[in-house]
Amino acid sequence: MILYSGYLKKLFVVTVMYVEKQVIEKTSLRGLSVLVIESKRDERDLLTYILESHGAAVTSSASVNNAVAELVYHPPDVVFASVQALQQCDIAEKINVCASKASKEIFIIGVVESKRNIYPLMAEDLNCHACICKPLDMTEVVDLVSTLAGRFEQNYCFMM
Repeated sequence: MILYSGYLKKLFVVTVMYVEKQVIEKTSLRGLSVLVIESKRDERDLLTYILESHGAAVTSSASVNNAVAELVYHPPDVVFASVQALQQCDIAEKINVCASKASKEIFIIGVVESKRNIYPLMAEDLNCHACICKPLDMTEVVDLVSTLAGRFEQNYCFMM
């Protein structure tokens, strides 16, 4: 009987630690504001869901023009945008202008379609702080945003 109750006690402690870890992970982005610029609705919704489920306040936009208007009035902490949109519309420069006016750093994450070697280099040339490839992995997205925002001790500027 003593072994059984000891087992239950260990099981309870492990369960509590697991639940605490889940609560911490689900709130790891609390207090961060994120702007998602993505023309494809399902991908925009997925990224929004991932970020919101971990505590971030997310604004999403299908068009670059709406996103730029949002930047002016509510500068976010982090911006997710496709590398193609960053190239075509020069969003990075507009983000940097808004960041300087708001006296804060806005982290830019370039989203690429595949893991081809050229995309991370393009993202770096476009002043992105990091690059992430589709299909998006929930853990990778949350870890990347947490790291850039200084929520973890490990700190790296550019992720491939």
